[in-house]
Amino acid sequence: MKVVITGTSCGIGRAAAIKFLREGHSVYGIDIKEDSISDCPEFSQLKNNYRHFIANISDASLLPQINDVDILVNNAGIQTEDREVPASLPKDIQVNLLGTINVTQKYAFQKSIKSVLFNASVSALTGDEFPSYVASKAGIIGYMKHAAIRLAKEYQATCNALCFGGVLTSLNDSVVKDRLLWQKIMDVTPLKRWASAEEAAEWIYFMTVVNKACTGQAIEVSNGERNCQNLFVWPEE
Repeated sequence: MKVVITGTSCGIGRAAAIKFLREGHSVYGIDIKEDSISDCPEFSQLKNNYRHFIANISDASLLPQINDVDILVNNAGIQTEDREVPASLPKDIQVNLLGTINVTQKYAFQKSIKSVLFNASVSALTGDEFPSYVASKAGIIGYMKHAAIRLAKEYQATCNALCFGGVLTSLNDSVVKDRLLWQKIMDVTPLKRWASAEEAAEWIYFMTVVNKACTGQAIEVSNGERNCQNLFVWPEE
């Protein structure tokens, strides 16, 4: 199948792209950075099925033309560490919410589509993080539900959001590599672990390829984080 994934240069997006490639799908990656899939050990066997586009998803005019998409994975996003909402339109809203809407409008609503997935966040369910980031991810869940109704009615396609808790990527190094902060996180995480990017990719693959009946859902994958209160841990300014 033809799969479009945003944010494929690192973390969950990169892991998801590799997972789909290993399963024999054609993957089109979109990111503001250069391709990093070529770092994958078996890239020589996968490269013919991967194409990388450099584009900022917050500008709809920059998105590449990719026809007949079967699966769309909205993964790209940023996290600004603003503890107050800025007076101007926050970058989190521009990229995470409006950018994701741009991508979905361009690739999802056509006859080939089978599944659309959004990478939201457990913070969209708890409100426990930086305010603009929380708002952007909560907005994604609302938009996902709207898109799910339309996709089911017009194309019989599934549409869901995964609300990941902590994931072991370089973006979280400031807490993962700090012994005291990491202990605080584990103290409020019932399963005493975070997911790897590869584990997140398995969830993405399941929800878009294996799943045929679940749609319109925001599914929490957080090792039990939401069972506790005051769980957001980050370095002080």
